[in-house]
Amino acid sequence: MHYADGEKRYILAPNGLKVGQVIFSGSKATPEVGNAMKLKDMPLGTIVHNIELRPGQGGKMARSAGTYAQLTARDGKYATMKMPSGETRMILVECLATIGVVSNVDHNKESAGKAGVNRWKGRRPRVRGVAMNPVDHPMGGGEGRASGGHPRSRKGLLAKGYKTRKLKNKSNKYIIERRKK
Repeated sequence: MHYADGEKRYILAPNGLKVGQVIFSGSKATPEVGNAMKLKDMPLGTIVHNIELRPGQGGKMARSAGTYAQLTARDGKYATMKMPSGETRMILVECLATIGVVSNVDHNKESAGKAGVNRWKGRRPRVRGVAMNPVDHPMGGGEGRASGGHPRSRKGLLAKGYKTRKLKNKSNKYIIERRKK
């Protein structure tokens, strides 16, 4: 992005944004693709991305390729948003969000092609825990091809279905409906 005063910045490119298109941020912005505005100024049902959790903090949610959230309702100082995960949560209406879907929608359909591509990106091979010895991994050892028990990390923490969110998290009161399992 190229500002009028000559400064240049990077932004998350929304789907449909053209080269040379003028985008606005703030109270004078209109609800068009690429414009950033407060949730209180947006029409209901608007598709947004790069949403702030606290005013002035910067965008934190719906930033990955092809993701978006939808503004479903407003009540007092909170707006209700349907998040990419399926969760419905309340966010302050003073928070900024950018209108539109994040570009590169087909990113999840890309295939690396071969293992060598990941090596070029600096990713090293990963050995399965069940193929290791008991001293190396909690799932290692056993006679023959042992199943390894419950999936765990190297440190012994459960790997699948283990809840990592704190039960007494202060932000629980802002979540209206949990994500679908």
